[in-house]
Amino acid sequence: MALSIGRVYELEKEMDSVFSGLFGANWKEVNKAAVMKCDKATLTYLVLSAVRVMGNSKETLQSAAMSYEALTEEVMLHQNSVMELQDKLLKSKTEQMEAVQTTVKSEIRSFSDVVKKGCEERITATQVKAAVKSAVKDDDRRRAVMLFGLEESANEVVQDTVKDVLRVSCSTARLLVKDCHR
Repeated sequence: MALSIGRVYELEKEMDSVFSGLFGANWKEVNKAAVMKCDKATLTYLVLSAVRVMGNSKETLQSAAMSYEALTEEVMLHQNSVMELQDKLLKSKTEQMEAVQTTVKSEIRSFSDVVKKGCEERITATQVKAAVKSAVKDDDRRRAVMLFGLEESANEVVQDTVKDVLRVSCSTARLLVKDCHR
């Protein structure tokens, strides 16, 4: 018999109906004086009903005990699984931490090491000036121009229009327009 809460409630109702039918009260209110008033047939019925209810209760309690044992075993299996997963996670985190520590130890140098190596080569003022000049010389951004709001016609050559606008605005004849895009 499988355990069910419904079966427990059925047993409770059966027991209550036996006592209320015989004594007009629930089993908690039955006392010695009420039982002494019963005849032999009533007492026989009471004992047989009590035996039947106790037998059914025993079956239900056995089913409850088996269900409890099965659930306890299942919980223990799940707890073991959780512990194994926690152990794996802990090992993984430990390995990651060791890898980070190894990287930090091998890659990070102290400030004094950096300063010692950095001070071995002196940079002169002429080297800085040469670097700045080459950067400025190579910088084409100072010569790039964008024009917005320029009216265009269908047969117009954009490069000629751009040259005209730049001559008027810069007032110089030495303009070289290399490329134009719409």
